[in-house]
Amino acid sequence: MARFSRVLLVLFSSMMVLYLMFVITFTQGMGVLQKENFHQAISTFQISEVSAIDSQIAAVLFLENEIVKDTEGYYAVLSRQGGQIQAVKIRDIFSKVMLFSNLPLLLVVFFAFVFPYYMSSRAEQKTAKSLGQVNEQADKLLSAFSIELAEVAQQNPVSKLSYTLNALNDRVLHYQRETETNIFQDKLTGLADRHAYLSYLEIQLARAEEAGHKQALLFVDLDGFKQVNDSFGHSFGDEVLIQVAGRLMNIVRNHDLSKTHPVNHIEQNLSRLGGDEFSVFIEHLEDEGQAIEIAQSILQEMERDFLLGNKVVKIGASIGIAVYPDSASNPNTLLQMADVAMFRAKTDGRGIFRVYSPEMGSKMRRYHYLLEEMRLALATQNFSLSFQPIVHVEDCSIDYFESLVRWNHPAEGMITPGEFIPIAEESNLILELGDWILFEACRQMAAWYNAGMRKVRISVNISAVQLKHRRMHQWVMQTIDKAGLPPSALLLEITESCFIDAPQKVIEEFEKLREDGVQIAIDDFGTGFSSLSTLAELPIDVIKVDKLFIDQANVNPKYDKILNSISELGQHLNLKIVAEGVEQAQQFELVKKLGIQCVQGYLISRPETSRNVGSKVLNSNFSQVAQSGTNVWQPQASELPPEQTSA
Repeated sequence: MARFSRVLLVLFSSMMVLYLMFVITFTQGMGVLQKENFHQAISTFQISEVSAIDSQIAAVLFLENEIVKDTEGYYAVLSRQGGQIQAVKIRDIFSKVMLFSNLPLLLVVFFAFVFPYYMSSRAEQKTAKSLGQVNEQADKLLSAFSIELAEVAQQNPVSKLSYTLNALNDRVLHYQRETETNIFQDKLTGLADRHAYLSYLEIQLARAEEAGHKQALLFVDLDGFKQVNDSFGHSFGDEVLIQVAGRLMNIVRNHDLSKTHPVNHIEQNLSRLGGDEFSVFIEHLEDEGQAIEIAQSILQEMERDFLLGNKVVKIGASIGIAVYPDSASNPNTLLQMADVAMFRAKTDGRGIFRVYSPEMGSKMRRYHYLLEEMRLALATQNFSLSFQPIVHVEDCSIDYFESLVRWNHPAEGMITPGEFIPIAEESNLILELGDWILFEACRQMAAWYNAGMRKVRISVNISAVQLKHRRMHQWVMQTIDKAGLPPSALLLEITESCFIDAPQKVIEEFEKLREDGVQIAIDDFGTGFSSLSTLAELPIDVIKVDKLFIDQANVNPKYDKILNSISELGQHLNLKIVAEGVEQAQQFELVKKLGIQCVQGYLISRPETSRNVGSKVLNSNFSQVAQSGTNVWQPQASELPPEQTSA
């Protein structure tokens, strides 16, 4: 419509210009032809020879000048004298005058009107061509993004381009949201990832500092999730994590903590930090009780059964709570302090929460310090083994030695296994340390075996981490082959709790080891609540009764009866029973009376170095070792009754 209006305007303007030129040319021509230089163009007629033109159109065109006509054409009357008139041909007026006297006017009109119009037309053509090219490129973009536009009737290039740009802009915004989501969102659970979460925390802590209010962060770590992964596979574990994320999302919403990102719509106060670790952020902490209430809600939710297909999975959670600004003043440190509190919750029994305190921080610093020192000690072989004898009750002859790792730190002196072994297991350094312990114990026992102690075994403790990461049969057999020790001289000790939780493939590995001659012992028996049916099915040769029962047996009749039952159980199942932690002669007499075959404890001996073992066992009575394949490890005479010390 606009284009049509413009054409009409151009036509009207052209007609007005032509009329103006016509009027000016005619007026000038009438004046010029009356001059003497143009008398040859003037004709004289009798009035009877011409006829007058009486027309309103002619009157307007020729400005009321008299127009006549004869057989040769039209004339404009210049004058009348009597019966004659002087006139000039209208054609001569335009042919002789227009190009002569109005050439500048023609040029002005051309350059003022025709030329700009021509240039405008050229510009429009170029613009139309450019718009066409831009629309072609836009169509390629639409094709690349797989965008189909609805057909619009009589769509000009500009409106089409505008429509296309709007569609592309919508798609770009969509891709921007998707990109931000992919960058900052955990792919499995759909929650904010660690990077996005920490960036958000930085902004929130800055606002809290200005406003002067408190905030809190909950660090949630699942209990038992690794066992789910190991038992059912990672795809099963992933489904558990998805359900955990859903339950945490409901808790965030139910406690009015939800705050979604304005662009990607990701929940900002909840994050999966990685693995089985999650975090909940409380933006406005009214009091510490609010954080505790939320932690309790999370623990209750995690204790509910997880249903995956036809399987029911039970896990739990341990939670650490850190408060801003009491615990820390920046996001990374706040998260670290919450992690420290969570670690304390794990240590204190799992399935609980703990609020960070400075005392926890000192323990965590100690943890990381020992972790780094342990790595250095492994690299420099700064560990050593001690050997504690386990002897027969009847004659104190040596049944086997338990190898115990010791760490003599160059600055701190002796660091107890109770402190560094849990750190080694938590960090998986127990794998490297355990490799060294097994080989070093087998190497030492091979030397004693070749020296004559052919009826003595060496025992090595195996942790749950090693059961998970080592193929037991292959690992043990390769190590003893390398050390030159026969399988019959090795005993592996596994705690009762590890045996209960061990998958079937681990049990099968132990059965293969027993077939090759390696003996298996249950350590700390009585603390893992295993059933008798389970005990009967396990591939074991030795039961080591926990020190707790030995300590209580003389003061609590129930423990005495339990020890008696364990002794009878060992006889019926053809298992050797070892009493741990025997430190008094009274305890020694009790286990002897109950029929327990072997004892271990400070009454018999503290752990000794290999040098002391060699000196006491081999050098003191080498002939007896050569004949019997073992020797007597005699306790101090003051500790046992006279009949026992003479054995």
